[in-house]
Amino acid sequence: LKAVLSCATLGGLLDKQEKHPCDSKKLSPLLSSPTMALASFHLMQTLKNSPAALRRRFRRDRTESLSHGDPLFKVHYLGTKKIFSLDLEQAEDAIDRLLDGAPGKLSKDHALVVRPRYVEVKELSTGRQLTKTYLQDIAYCASHTARPNVFLYICRQPGQQLQCRVFWCSRAERAKDMTACLAMSFQRALNDWQGGCATLPQAEGIAKEPEIPGTPTPKGSTLPASLGK
Repeated sequence: LKAVLSCATLGGLLDKQEKHPCDSKKLSPLLSSPTMALASFHLMQTLKNSPAALRRRFRRDRTESLSHGDPLFKVHYLGTKKIFSLDLEQAEDAIDRLLDGAPGKLSKDHALVVRPRYVEVKELSTGRQLTKTYLQDIAYCASHTARPNVFLYICRQPGQQLQCRVFWCSRAERAKDMTACLAMSFQRALNDWQGGCATLPQAEGIAKEPEIPGTPTPKGSTLPASLGK
């Protein structure tokens, strides 16, 4: 409707200009103003509906629907490798093997979402869940000192099998932020667990379960400088 009204107004002004050539100077500003406004309107609509703008809007909506308010980090999930101990050499070997095939995996975007009780990895484009790891099963997480864009965590799977999951971040700061975020989640989960134990009635004979020797304790850390050398 605005476009129709603008065209009608321009037509009327043109008719006046033909009838009164002497008034053309007075009418020229009036002619330019609606024309520029109409052109600006079409330009804004074109930019708003451009493929790049639509992609940005889609990515924003997608991440919001995946996170549900929980911390979400956009990463490239390089994969998982089995390891046999928590030795740094085991983690380093897993990183080297996964980085060898990294170029083919950097084309896909993934989301690492830190939930109150678990961590999940999803495909950003489809929302499909790839992995789900409970915080209690994570031995530690770390950002790599020699490769600052690398983030990893070691987790325990059924049967006590250890796995190293490796991610590539576009910025080194993101790997550090992920480590700090996961460490805070560990602390909150520990506080909740300790608070729950404190409220249990002692008279009912509920005893604390014995700790299994060698069971890794969840923690957030940055791998020492020796890793990667």
